[in-house]
Amino acid sequence: MISIKINDREYQVEEGKTILEAAREIGIEIPHYCYHPALSIAGNCRMCLVEVKGMPKPMTACSTRVSDGMEIYTDSKIVKEARKGVLEFILLDHPVDCPICDKSGECKLQDYYFEHSAQKSRYEFPKERHKVEKISKKIYLNPNRCVLCTRCVRFLREVTKTYELTTVERGSHAHIVCVDPESLDNNPWASNIADICPVGALGLNEFRFKKRVWFTKKVKAICQGCAAGCNIYVDVSNRKQLLDGDDDEIVRIHTAENRKLGQFFICDEGRYSYKLYNDKENRVKSPILEGEEINFEKAVEVIRKKSNVRKGVVILSPLHSIEENYAAYLFAREKGFDVFRPSSFRKELPEIALYMEEKKAPNDRMLKLMKLPKVSEIEEIDYDFALFLHNVGKIHSKSEVRILSVLKRATFSVVFEPMLSDFGKSANLVLPAPIFVEEDGCYINNKNLVQHSHKACDYMFNARPLWEFLESDFKSGEEIFVRFAKEQLDKDLNYQKLGTEGFEL
Repeated sequence: MISIKINDREYQVEEGKTILEAAREIGIEIPHYCYHPALSIAGNCRMCLVEVKGMPKPMTACSTRVSDGMEIYTDSKIVKEARKGVLEFILLDHPVDCPICDKSGECKLQDYYFEHSAQKSRYEFPKERHKVEKISKKIYLNPNRCVLCTRCVRFLREVTKTYELTTVERGSHAHIVCVDPESLDNNPWASNIADICPVGALGLNEFRFKKRVWFTKKVKAICQGCAAGCNIYVDVSNRKQLLDGDDDEIVRIHTAENRKLGQFFICDEGRYSYKLYNDKENRVKSPILEGEEINFEKAVEVIRKKSNVRKGVVILSPLHSIEENYAAYLFAREKGFDVFRPSSFRKELPEIALYMEEKKAPNDRMLKLMKLPKVSEIEEIDYDFALFLHNVGKIHSKSEVRILSVLKRATFSVVFEPMLSDFGKSANLVLPAPIFVEEDGCYINNKNLVQHSHKACDYMFNARPLWEFLESDFKSGEEIFVRFAKEQLDKDLNYQKLGTEGFEL
């Protein structure tokens, strides 16, 4: 560690860091466009200029490394004037069309203009204009808004190594073009360029003109697509401020970085999976007993009576959270029932896999750590009571066949799931389960990182957590997680201790 001063205050920072990274770690934000922690340093936007004592002119914080005794000023008069000048140059050819730009409300150019400039343009000549076009099925490009930070070009060159975008021409005529739209269509990580664009030059066709960001609630969650445990932001329509009828609809999923996991991007498969969760037509809206909807109290009473037997089985799910699974496990333990786990669905990885995992289940690791037997080991016996937890997604086809057989042969069977599936159709009682954005939940990824996924909206229809249907004594999902951590991991954990980046086992 070395000692540096920022704005006359002394800090201890790691040697070798750039000024921008060191400042960020101690909570001082330096404005920037071209810097991205997962990409090479370009140093071309000049927005991160800072004053370094002893240097004859302002330095770029993204490319200047800290040294022992360095004194840095991030808000001096020189720095403010420099940033003001940079913004004036960037805005010379910008259309300033914030009222119709989808980036409005989360645009760095918009934010920095009000923070550092807020001056009228002195430019009197006609602005150069380029055609706005859909450069792939997923992405549109508006070169007029581009600030030439080249994050998108570097992402496709350095991360996916597919080179679909490049910069053409020189000086004030320079702009970004797509040289291979077909490759961009087939690139499973292409939509990340919309996330990393700091302005509204690149965007998702699906999100264009769909929703203003200030009419959404942005919540950090865990992607449900596979065992990688990628961090995501889920944007949910805020119905309390809108009259357009799409209550609590998920309008977008985008990247939330997790440095502990070394993850800065998400795959398009996970990004566009939000459509599955907006399927309200197939939601299980209330408990269904033998084809007839019943209320919560009746469902609880039925479970109480039917589970009062000797031969019972509970089958957990790698698609559900720790809280839902462990509530079912404790119920089985109390009743003396057998407990099994299905095998996760596997899918072959694409050529550019990055963080993707073959196993398409967010909590596959949890069930393995509990050392539960697989459903393939279930003996050929007819149970008096069977409970199976299912969720949006698939499990292995052999496990599906086995579980359907158990449900059909059981005297009384219960399925806990959000969307009605073949499992629910084979059961006597179907319980309405929440989807992952309707409740807090924890997941253990393939690298043994325990992470907390946050609730984004209320329970839909009559969905409830499983522990309420099972008449558990728990008052919240966090209580179940604390008990799981103590009994199964031998750790003293809660949601606060998991923090924003999780806990490594």
